[in-house]
Amino acid sequence: MKKISFFPQISLLNYYLISELIRPLLFSIIIVTVVAESIGISFEQFKFLINKQLSFPVLIYLHILKLPEFIVLALPIATLMATIFTYQKLSSNSEIIALQSCGVSLYRLTYPAIITGLLVTFIQFTFNEIFVPPANYQAAITLETSLNINRSNLKNSDIFYKEFYQDYVGEQNQRSLKYLFYADKFIDGKLQSVTLLIRDAQRLKIIITSSFAQCYEQQEYCYFYHGSHSLINADGSYGQRVMFDTMPLYLPHISSQFQADREKLDDREMNIYQAYQRLSVLETAGDRREFLNLKFHIYKRFSSAVSCTVFAFLGGAIGINLQPRVRYNSFALTLGIILIYDAVQIISGILIISDVVSFSCLWLPNILAIMIGVNLLINKTTP
Repeated sequence: MKKISFFPQISLLNYYLISELIRPLLFSIIIVTVVAESIGISFEQFKFLINKQLSFPVLIYLHILKLPEFIVLALPIATLMATIFTYQKLSSNSEIIALQSCGVSLYRLTYPAIITGLLVTFIQFTFNEIFVPPANYQAAITLETSLNINRSNLKNSDIFYKEFYQDYVGEQNQRSLKYLFYADKFIDGKLQSVTLLIRDAQRLKIIITSSFAQCYEQQEYCYFYHGSHSLINADGSYGQRVMFDTMPLYLPHISSQFQADREKLDDREMNIYQAYQRLSVLETAGDRREFLNLKFHIYKRFSSAVSCTVFAFLGGAIGINLQPRVRYNSFALTLGIILIYDAVQIISGILIISDVVSFSCLWLPNILAIMIGVNLLINKTTP
């Protein structure tokens, strides 16, 4: 009876090529991470160290906390560099020609690189979700504490929150203001001198003013204290006015905006789940630019992870060479490809955030890289 296996068997050829890829891949990850981290944060932090704003132990601690982020940044670059180097080495040793003479196609030779790239993609995405956000948050808090900065004191005056109706007329999405919440200051957990305007789709309906208000974490209600509730007539004049000591209002989206504002997490300090929660808050608040920025950040996480597989394929296509005497610098090639890739991604990002093109354009660099890799293999296969 044939044994059933839930895992695909790795052929001897795949095993050999993957084993040849692992060592240069690990070496490239270490080198690229060290260089990226040194350029990325060392110069600025050493300036703080010289100015005696940071102690040396804190500086080392910050480097350790930022290490996961730079490993994630290094993985696509290291994958490209390792695959180019490995396949170039196999070509220079005439192993590619020998394998081709045995009937192994050039396309078949890229399979191990793609398998390795898929593994790196999984590692990068997992690492970016589990380790990077908490490490970045702790690094930010540590640096702010050392510099006597308290993020909870930021944006504590002239606080606005908005919520919109989403009306779909045909294929068009029309918005109209539903709530406008204003607080003069935020002191000791209380929003001071609060005004809330409530509208329907046509006009202003209610004005609520209060001495202070509180929106509690994990609750969808905001509590207004010592204020008045005024109805607005159809002609715009004031109608009935009711005084109150305490008034709870079901304002889930306003409460979510308030909690998000208090957390003050930036894009690098949130995992995908938190980012999607913030995205829904920004969509309700009608902050189009921030909404596009965050959505771009979320899509970029996915495209960055996929780029590890794309670069593995492209590196294999570049490294395979049927003329062993022809050699080139894998580091220089990697640097040039990364610069072009980043330039296309930056331009796409600017156009996306400017709302000129759709988010599908974020995949353009990966698609171009795949097309270039396929074209290279076709040219090398054609006599």
